[in-house]
Amino acid sequence: MFSSIANAQRTCRILFVGDRKDAPQEVTLFDGKGFQKVELPTMNLSPVYEVAAGEVSLRLLKEQVESPELIPSGAPGAKLSESAGDFYLLVSNDPANKLLPLSMKVVDADFSRFRMGEMLWFNLTNNRIGGKLGDEKLDLKPNSRLISKAPTDKAGNFPVELYYQRPGDKDVWPLCETKWIHNPNGRVVMFVIPEEGVRVPRLMGVPDFRKQEKKGS
Repeated sequence: MFSSIANAQRTCRILFVGDRKDAPQEVTLFDGKGFQKVELPTMNLSPVYEVAAGEVSLRLLKEQVESPELIPSGAPGAKLSESAGDFYLLVSNDPANKLLPLSMKVVDADFSRFRMGEMLWFNLTNNRIGGKLGDEKLDLKPNSRLISKAPTDKAGNFPVELYYQRPGDKDVWPLCETKWIHNPNGRVVMFVIPEEGVRVPRLMGVPDFRKQEKKGS
């Protein structure tokens, strides 16, 4: 069995953002140097997985193979640069892949400026997202990352009013008007995700306590 733990210098958490129907609950992740079983949760982030350092090619497999040379060429893949640090792996459906109908996207995570009570936003769409989060304004450009300050200075509910603007469109469209719960002792990661066949983007928020939950600690 191969293991990447000894050479790990970064961590990964996984989120499945596709249609749960017929999708596996777990798969095998090859990180360029080793294999490990990983979960594909939909409503929360996976456990923290350690990943090998260096420039590597990630691959997803149904089951572990005896050696890297036996990995099928059609296995879903993504690349990590040598300078990449902690990251999220977003896994979605890919019916065109007959070997394993999944695809994955690497999203860098930078915790050096991500403080307690704040929200880390990843806009994975071509839409501009704006509005108010409690006392704070949000202006999230297409395909960008942003850290928004704590929406309030105390624990409890805060109002949320968000809009989106499609590429080339001067009008803005309602996205979300509700209340969210603020925890000043936690961090929340927000993903704005495109939905196939739907104009309105999808919002998904999950807490990330990666620093406290690092696997093996």
